[in-house]
Amino acid sequence: MTHSPHDALARRTLSQPAVARGYLRSVLPPAVSRHLDFGGLRVLPGSFVDPALSERQSDFLYAVPWLAGDRCALLYVLLEHQSRVDPRMAARLYVYTARALDSWCRANPRDAQIPAILPLVLYSGQEPWSAAKSLAGLYALPPTLPRSARRLLPALRYRVDDLRRSSDDALARRPLPPAGRVSLVLLRHGRDGEAELLAFLRSRGGMLETLQDRDDLLMAFSYIFRVAAAGEGEVLEALRHAVRPEVQEVAMTAAEQLLARGREEGREEGREEGRLEGERTVLLRLLGRRFTLAPAHRARVARASSAELALWTDRVLEATSLAEVFGSIE
Repeated sequence: MTHSPHDALARRTLSQPAVARGYLRSVLPPAVSRHLDFGGLRVLPGSFVDPALSERQSDFLYAVPWLAGDRCALLYVLLEHQSRVDPRMAARLYVYTARALDSWCRANPRDAQIPAILPLVLYSGQEPWSAAKSLAGLYALPPTLPRSARRLLPALRYRVDDLRRSSDDALARRPLPPAGRVSLVLLRHGRDGEAELLAFLRSRGGMLETLQDRDDLLMAFSYIFRVAAAGEGEVLEALRHAVRPEVQEVAMTAAEQLLARGREEGREEGREEGRLEGERTVLLRLLGRRFTLAPAHRARVARASSAELALWTDRVLEATSLAEVFGSIE
């Protein structure tokens, strides 16, 4: 599956324990973070997002020991890719955190207790976050329902890190490794218009020079090229006076890699389309030998998927009418 540029950038950085430690320290309330031993942070495998939503959401799960005792807390971070606020995010997080806890319980079947799980949403959309930050804010309840009854309802609260409501300077001051700080600033600008993004690169592109790892640089430039409405040439020109020549060379390498990847994907799409065209030709030839085809039938074959073509080709050998081949389309 091809991940969104936002997901690819966040996954590279937030899967690094050093970045995750700094990030979580910077967004959790001190009343919680002062009790956690971030030096023991572990990145846990798995994703708990609905597969149908994986293009707009991705998630990270961390285990962090408490300073007192021998237990850990689970910190769940949901990266929200879509530009608009999900009004029922609290309900969605309730499901995702329940899945994460279920995964933990399956891995620890003899433990009678469960870890505390703290959910957080990392959001970079244009709209300010406006959704209820607790399940209590979503329940449709009669106003006369007593407080004692409300206490019986499942509860969940979450925090939101709304990057667009922070400034570049504030994000750059967070106590993270350079890759983390740069990634947050880039995510903040990931939905800028063409003029905004180019102006940002001219004025703040120098922050990219803080990235010492070449792979981090390649990922950052790849993200910029993928989200930019402008062409690669305009992006490179905007960076020309912002970064040193050796960093510009890495940017050019990233642009070349994206171009090569696009060519390969184009070739793959071409091979797949060629195969489908061959299947369509065979099916139309078989149909033409047995039946008189109307334009609607030819159009249906032209739009068909590989699975449909295979099904109709199997049917045509024994069908006595076009209705038996296509079902309801005749």
